[in-house]
Amino acid sequence: MASKRSAKQMEDGFKDSEETSSKKFFDFSEGIDSELYDGVLQVEGRLFYVMKGHLARHSDYFKNLFFKDYAESKKDIIPLEDAVPADAFQHFLELISGGNRLNDEVIEEVLKISQMWFAEVPLEKAKEYLMKKSNLVPMEKFIIAEKYNFSDLKNALFANVQTVADMNSLLPNQDVSDFEPDTTTLIAKRLLEISGIPRPIPVAPVAPEPPAEIPVAPEQNIQEGIIAFLQQELNRTREEAERERMRLDRVRQGLEHRLDEARAEMEQLRQQLNRN
Repeated sequence: MASKRSAKQMEDGFKDSEETSSKKFFDFSEGIDSELYDGVLQVEGRLFYVMKGHLARHSDYFKNLFFKDYAESKKDIIPLEDAVPADAFQHFLELISGGNRLNDEVIEEVLKISQMWFAEVPLEKAKEYLMKKSNLVPMEKFIIAEKYNFSDLKNALFANVQTVADMNSLLPNQDVSDFEPDTTTLIAKRLLEISGIPRPIPVAPVAPEPPAEIPVAPEQNIQEGIIAFLQQELNRTREEAERERMRLDRVRQGLEHRLDEARAEMEQLRQQLNRN
């Protein structure tokens, strides 16, 4: 039987370690003293014993779920109705409790639920895993970094680009305008660097005679055309991205308000039905 852990251990968490899949992971379901926990969540049929306050500190989603007086918070077992894999939720709980057994098979699902639940600690630990331990190919890491706007990871990936061929193998096959504005800037800057075209141009010392004109190679003309196009796209995508972010923020706030109202109305209706 797995050893029991106290509520104090879960509150404080254990010191982050270089854990691997071969080491014992935190057990939130079987063989624990359920009396030490004040909440039970059901995910894909599995029960997870949790401390509500601990989860609430790491996620606004759970703070609202447990402490906004919704009907769900009164249930003995609260089902998570969103499409959440049980294995990903296990890793999520480990990350906010000091453990870390992330691997390439679960990383995307863990990122998905961490972002969905506004949980910063798992997001940061997942980013660190991708930068230091993951065996995903660079393009797979880039797609994740672009989706979750991991600037540090993107910078590290572009730093390893040494040739146009490297750039081609890093970027997915999509229109450059679909990238985030900072990504477009990184592409342009790195292409300038590997093409030997510094921007801004360093101020050259005054020479007694003008330097001889250097013929421009056809390949350089192509690269300069790409760079000019990227710079134009950067200006346009920055404006579009800002407008879209403002619009989505307004939509999110409206949906959250409507959700709160709907849940309050449902609770009132249930109370009225109980009285009848």
